[in-house]
Amino acid sequence: MPSGLNIKREISLEINNMTMSAVVYGNENKTPILALHGWIDNAASFEILAKRLTDSHIIAIDFFGHGKSSHRPKQSPYYLWDNISDIYVLLQVLNISKIDLLGHSMGAAVAMLFAASFPEKVGKLLLIEGLAPFNYPETELPALMAQAIRYRARFFTKKITNHSSLQTLIEARMHSRFPVSQEAAELLVTRGTNIVENKVTWRSDPALRLPSISRMSQGQIEAFLKSVTAQVYMFLGRDGLANDEWQAYFNCLQNLTLCWCDGNHHLHMQQAGADFIAFEINKMYKKQGF
Repeated sequence: MPSGLNIKREISLEINNMTMSAVVYGNENKTPILALHGWIDNAASFEILAKRLTDSHIIAIDFFGHGKSSHRPKQSPYYLWDNISDIYVLLQVLNISKIDLLGHSMGAAVAMLFAASFPEKVGKLLLIEGLAPFNYPETELPALMAQAIRYRARFFTKKITNHSSLQTLIEARMHSRFPVSQEAAELLVTRGTNIVENKVTWRSDPALRLPSISRMSQGQIEAFLKSVTAQVYMFLGRDGLANDEWQAYFNCLQNLTLCWCDGNHHLHMQQAGADFIAFEINKMYKKQGF
């Protein structure tokens, strides 16, 4: 059951000449935890979990191009590492010198890359179903770059899709590749859409779906992982994405705790998964006196 942590407010921050939106939950006198959502999700993806975190201070952002945050300039790429620069400036704006990061999927990869680049700024990494960007064989990178550029040249002639109703999108989100509860779907869709003249459109920037022009090899990713000095706690769903290939990444980390529980890739948006993660995080912070 939720802990009763229902204090919630919206904030907007000017980051790199754009407006970043975020939702703040809980006790703002406590050490802040910055929550980073997955690709095409938004800050609302953490609400079910945040309500179960007792006496905590959660700042859940919408990455640029997602939720209520600004889109990057038209035809600008969405590179994973640009999010790292945004977080660096965000911490300056919030006057925070050191923070714990809670990340899901893409957000977990961003959290790891940030912690590797700025180890002095990160205390703990709380990662849900994610750790690193996708890796690609170095020999394939030139062809993948060419393919991405050709796709990008065609992409901006496409029109924005209108949808008939919020309920249609909620149903689709509930029954996607990794299903979520109706509560989670409603939270994500409500924050992630606009309704104008009875037409429903996604707020997220269509350019987010473009393939990246620049990608990382396994060796590059492992170099970042080996630079992480923070304590890493990974929450993995038994029906999630983790596989044997992840073991090589686990071996690169200096201080890793693996926590397995029932659930899929979006386990923090499912009751059992959210209960488990909240129990472990609450226990962790209570033990450390935060």
